[in-house]
Amino acid sequence: MEENPKQLIGAWTQAIGTVVAAIGSTPSVLIDTNSKRGLGLIGNVLQATGNGLEADSQRALNYGKLGNIIQATGNVTVSIGLAIDFPGDTEERLVISGDLIQALGAITALGSADKSYIVIGNSLQAVGNSLQAIGGVRELKEEERKAIGLSQVSNEVLIASGSWTQALGTILLAVGLTLEGKKKK
Repeated sequence: MEENPKQLIGAWTQAIGTVVAAIGSTPSVLIDTNSKRGLGLIGNVLQATGNGLEADSQRALNYGKLGNIIQATGNVTVSIGLAIDFPGDTEERLVISGDLIQALGAITALGSADKSYIVIGNSLQAVGNSLQAIGGVRELKEEERKAIGLSQVSNEVLIASGSWTQALGTILLAVGLTLEGKKKK
């Protein structure tokens, strides 16, 4: 992989975005619901921007570029769900769909993975996004869960765990890309 400043900036923008979103998804009594939603929105917009920069940095259409495009689409879907006050469960369904689209993008990017940090980083992203989607589906079924005495806390922990797993994957990719660029200099 040749050194590409736009790709490096995109990778770090995506990594920062996942950390911001992970902070917003972490259960806490210190951060109110509106602030968490805002952090999730900002984080997903940063992720979409980072994925877009990474995709734009690649000339040829390959699995890596396609994976970044798919991930950016997922981030935009989540962002729409968080930015617009939809009636009913539309917001949650958009967030779940966006998480699954992001997981698909990370899996797609594995098709052109030629370095271990790319394989591990994208795999962690796919697992993290999938955990977030599972937590979201469980939240949709919260009324059923309340009826049998289960708490929402486990859903929040599952979503936060997925979010931090995704963040770890993007950080690993950004660090790997940075180190690879330094080796070539």
